[in-house]
Amino acid sequence: MLNYENSEKVRPPALAGFFYPEEKQELEKMIDNFLKKTSVSETKARILGLVLPHADYAYSGSVACFGFKKLSKEKIDTVIIIGDSHYEYFDSVSIYDRGEWLTPLGKVKINKDLAQKINSESDRFFFKSSAHLQEHSIEVQLPFLQRVLKDFKIIPIIIGSENKDWEELGKAILKHCQAKRILIIASSDLSHYPYKKDAEKADKKTIEGILSCDPQKLSQVLRKLEKENISNIETFLCAEDSVKTLLYVMKNLGAQARVLKYAHSGDTAGEKQKVVGYAAIEFFQKIC
Repeated sequence: MLNYENSEKVRPPALAGFFYPEEKQELEKMIDNFLKKTSVSETKARILGLVLPHADYAYSGSVACFGFKKLSKEKIDTVIIIGDSHYEYFDSVSIYDRGEWLTPLGKVKINKDLAQKINSESDRFFFKSSAHLQEHSIEVQLPFLQRVLKDFKIIPIIIGSENKDWEELGKAILKHCQAKRILIIASSDLSHYPYKKDAEKADKKTIEGILSCDPQKLSQVLRKLEKENISNIETFLCAEDSVKTLLYVMKNLGAQARVLKYAHSGDTAGEKQKVVGYAAIEFFQKIC
């Protein structure tokens, strides 16, 4: 196992060797193979955001790469990556506003100035180191970004509880990011562990809610799904607030959305009956 420095200045990888390879060459080879096997249509559009999965690369990497493939010709200054906390409950939003994040592919700097501006918009926002140390939803996006982008910074954001913080966060991002070349990633898987047919039906409805670019419509879709009592279901969208934050910004920017790829774990590396859904969804503005 590799040894990494652990401090507030350098956030070490928590999932290297588990969700993805910890050796640099092996990781680069895996990502490059995903990208080589992926084909996306070129459009005259400016990509503004993505919904991408965050599972083990063996399960969701072949879906996530459709979103990252779209970035290969983009010049992006900062990537804001938003996830809902999987490991620690806290009643607020943690915005990582200092230092660097480390992966086997090297370090990625935090956009300190922009992160602190967003942080200053609410007393509900602050930096909570422990919220990020084990969280995988942001970390798994970084090696892909390191292979397709150059000279970019990040702002990792973890939402700690289900409340209205997503709307306040969306307003803060919108306020400070319109004049900059920013990409926003909402890191989220879809349905968790229903039977395959149920997953495909539920995920289709959830994706339609996301494509509306309207957080309220997405909420309505998810609440309606919850009333259907689908067997074995744990959740329909594991980072609902992160996705709603993205949709708030995209709606106000007048963005359009489209699905780049959908699959579930039964299509990739998981068991065939009870599955987890994954989607890569692009948000964009057309260029005349």
